[in-house]
Amino acid sequence: MNFRGLSVAAIGVIALIVGTQGCGTAAGTTAETAEARICTPNANVFCRCDNRAKGTKRCNEDGTAFAECTTGGGQCKEDTTDPNAGAPVDTDGNIIEGKDAGETGPAIDTCPGQPTAVGTTEVVIQGDTSDAKDDTKGDGACNAGAGGPDHIYHLQPTGSGPLSVKVEAEAPFNPTIYLRTDCTDESAASQVRCGPPSKAGATVSFTLNVASGKDYYLVVDGASGSQGKYKLTLKLTTGTFCGDGRVDSGEACDDGNHDDNDGCSPDCQKPNGNPPSGNGCPGHPVDVWSGKTVTGTGSNKGYGNQWKQTGNDCTVSSPGFNVGQEHVYEVTAHAAGTMLVTVTPATSINLMLVARKICTDPNSQPANTSSVSWCSNDGVAGEGEQLKFPVTNGEKVYVAVDGAGTVNNSGDYTLSFKVQ
Repeated sequence: MNFRGLSVAAIGVIALIVGTQGCGTAAGTTAETAEARICTPNANVFCRCDNRAKGTKRCNEDGTAFAECTTGGGQCKEDTTDPNAGAPVDTDGNIIEGKDAGETGPAIDTCPGQPTAVGTTEVVIQGDTSDAKDDTKGDGACNAGAGGPDHIYHLQPTGSGPLSVKVEAEAPFNPTIYLRTDCTDESAASQVRCGPPSKAGATVSFTLNVASGKDYYLVVDGASGSQGKYKLTLKLTTGTFCGDGRVDSGEACDDGNHDDNDGCSPDCQKPNGNPPSGNGCPGHPVDVWSGKTVTGTGSNKGYGNQWKQTGNDCTVSSPGFNVGQEHVYEVTAHAAGTMLVTVTPATSINLMLVARKICTDPNSQPANTSSVSWCSNDGVAGEGEQLKFPVTNGEKVYVAVDGAGTVNNSGDYTLSFKVQ
């Protein structure tokens, strides 16, 4: 792999660890230039910051100087002497034992690609796929890159929010770009965004939400076998969004994706589905905010029977013992008031509701009063049930939709939560 066509201009935080240091003479260079070289152009080597943090620094395009020493936290105030300074590094910036300066480091045209930290400061990378290999292709409209050489960037967001990706090509390069969550998976399941090709010398771009701590793989590919120079620009705008894996204000749930019926709806407003977390404690997470009613669909069918003791207020097959399957919810109240929980069966099955303050402790289920109910088994088969109990802001309570009666009542239902 020849890296002479690749250079990087980045302002702020960027970790681009793509090669190793050396002092060889590249073909086509003059003797005068070769004599002035102190490192391999565009290669990264080990350096040590003045606070002793490990870092890397990049050799410039003509091999005569290094850029500043940087770490994942940014540029060092200054770098200091270290016996390992100038040693080749791997994709994590660690010294490669037994590898001499000048040996090839991680390739940009094979997985996992060139590590690239992306933050709120714009990152600009100049690249050239002319000497790259063709070893991947996109899905759908981005399958046009089959046969064209490609570059792969292992994107590591420093925060969550919309990521802007733009590639400006020089003719005859006709670029297509696509982003994956699995570098080697060419299927639609891994490809989260596609920027299809249009013409030679075109600009291709897209924006999508990314989450901090997750890995993404951006492929710059050439349609119809095309290749050439391009400029890649990356910019992250931090902010919360549905699908970042963290429950934000107003969201009922957020499981980090946009699939339905997996425990959380694509809009993060409905706890739909029957995830593994519902099969016992701590339960299927649900967040309830002031002024909002959270409604979801689910089932207790296929789950276990861990909540056998349901209290004297819910008489079942025998006092204090229940044989029905239950779907457990971990409910977080984001306001103080009275929590109302209502279940409506989809068919003529007999369901009941039980709530506890400690998920695994049946003794944490308070007794019912004339105005408060922690267990409800009042209706007959096909009728709904409702709980009504006090909560404080930030408090967690645990609610089970349980089968009631002398047989194992299980099936689909609609469930709602509200703090009033």
